[in-house]
Amino acid sequence: MLVLLIILFCLLPCKVCAAGTVEDEMPIIAYYGVTEPHTNEEAFRTFRDCGFTVSLFPYSSLESLVKACNTAESLGIKIIGCCPELRTSPAQTASVLKEEKGFYGYLIRDEPTLPEIKEQQTLISTLNRTDSMHLFYINLLPYSDPEKSLKGIKANSYQEYLQAFTATLCQQISFDIYPITTKGIRPTWYHNLEMIRQESLRTGKPFWGFALSMPHDVPYTPNTYYPTPTLAALRLQVYANLAYGAQAIQYFTYWTPEDNQALHFHDAPINRDGKKAKTYDVVQKMNRELKEIARLFYGAKVISVHHLGGPLSEGTIKLTQAPMNLTLLKVVSKKGTIISQLEKNGHRYLSIVNKDYKNSIKVYVKAKNDIPQHLTKSLEEEPIKDCYTISAGNILLFRLK
Repeated sequence: MLVLLIILFCLLPCKVCAAGTVEDEMPIIAYYGVTEPHTNEEAFRTFRDCGFTVSLFPYSSLESLVKACNTAESLGIKIIGCCPELRTSPAQTASVLKEEKGFYGYLIRDEPTLPEIKEQQTLISTLNRTDSMHLFYINLLPYSDPEKSLKGIKANSYQEYLQAFTATLCQQISFDIYPITTKGIRPTWYHNLEMIRQESLRTGKPFWGFALSMPHDVPYTPNTYYPTPTLAALRLQVYANLAYGAQAIQYFTYWTPEDNQALHFHDAPINRDGKKAKTYDVVQKMNRELKEIARLFYGAKVISVHHLGGPLSEGTIKLTQAPMNLTLLKVVSKKGTIISQLEKNGHRYLSIVNKDYKNSIKVYVKAKNDIPQHLTKSLEEEPIKDCYTISAGNILLFRLK
């Protein structure tokens, strides 16, 4: 995904979100956020107004990174960043960054192979000895093709790849997969989410998901493109990640990177000249929704994920019985739904995600008693109805107990 930036990340190390900080809201992260030449209050204010809370960017020097932290912090924004000094003098650099209030964490590497993950452990340990209050960030390759993926990650299995990563000091599992192309949804997307969720459960490390906010060409796939995102397409990506338990949502990208002839980057929310593109308003609307609904999912424990209606994707499990306090849950859909049950603050919740990002679907529900309640996206309770329409890519919520 981040082909243009891989060279930078191979050279520059870093770390992520403050381990000693208790977050009160879900991080909304812009991968390739506000760029170094535009480090000013106006650019970060526009960034904040779009709904982002964390900006990720590789900086050319420690001085530039510190400047970004100071500017961002004045507006309530945090920085995930890196600079050359992190590799040349990691302990000294960490001693500076650990004091920066606007610093969120160290960017270590993007899309490494298994051997490259292991190569980062010495650096991470060195940084951690000086600064144990911030997180380390490595973003993993996806499971996008059963054969090509294993060659790309240089591992015998995707599970081996994940376990090599979770053995490091990185506190979260970040991975990127962009499921919606001009040829439809990638067949491995839900399987990838299943594997990430299982590793998150095994290790207790939360996972961070991605949504694609910049159209470009699909690498190594002729005549296939990642289209300009619609609100429905963003909803499906964001809500599917939440249904599987994601504890942060990341976007690729916020700022449009320099063009890569192989990928043809264009029309991220902010153009290269710093002006808003048409995608800005779509992402802003998505983030407004996300900030409301994330109050339910952030810090919750997802206890089960099933699929219902439509064809069953590889690696997923079909729902065979009605959730707690329901006697009926029926879906009328060609693409199907994600059925996720979660617990938070002593309550059980149900989320239903429409896997069709082009069409609405019908959901029929019958309660066993008067306990279940419908939840609006602002998490207000309403009496349950027998039938609901879920618009394209959208989510439906209930409190079950």
